[in-house]
Amino acid sequence: MKKIGVVGAHGFVGKAICRSLLESDFIVSEITRENYSAKREEHYDILINTAMPSRRYWALNNPEKDFEETVSKTATLLYSWNYSKFVQISSMSSVLQLDAPYGVHKRAAEVLVENTDNTLIIRLGALYGRGLDKSALFDIINHNHFYVDINSEYNYIDVDIAASWIVQNLHQSGIKEVGAVDTISLREISRNIWDSPSYEGRTEKIYSTHIETGLPSSKKVLEYVDKLKENRGEV
Repeated sequence: MKKIGVVGAHGFVGKAICRSLLESDFIVSEITRENYSAKREEHYDILINTAMPSRRYWALNNPEKDFEETVSKTATLLYSWNYSKFVQISSMSSVLQLDAPYGVHKRAAEVLVENTDNTLIIRLGALYGRGLDKSALFDIINHNHFYVDINSEYNYIDVDIAASWIVQNLHQSGIKEVGAVDTISLREISRNIWDSPSYEGRTEKIYSTHIETGLPSSKKVLEYVDKLKENRGEV
């Protein structure tokens, strides 16, 4: 059986990938801050990097730290760890937000990976699902102030659907884009949750015209939100 190392295994995406891997015929090695040094000495058939920051507003205000966490740490994994294949979990911001540190750093990390043999880069759209604990969507659900315009649109996809696609396609190479086939605005999502949302920031539109086939509509996020409301007794 192939041994798969997942860097950032306790993160939102990392946990979802580990869940999906454990349902398949793989030996899964969960790599976290706590065991990073020890795991560095092992060999992996596939090493998956999910450990990069996912906070665009934080990156805007902490560009040097975001560079360190995104680009420098990717370089360390690429050049110092032992693996046969490297998989980089990236973001569509790497091509859609090159006017901000978050997107620039994601793209810089991709360039490092592109120049290494036997690699796969997966650009993810906006995510929701089990374990969500930050993002504009999280803030809307919890009535927190958020830092993008209410008219921003995203191609939201359930993190477990995205993780399942990743695990089923680890044999591929190049760059793949995984997200919903369409977009939905934060305004539409917030309509039945929060009458007067509190926000500031620019309008974003995260989408792709090269989404992999068989992926769902972003409107599925409304079902996720409705389920959360039911569980809280808000309907």
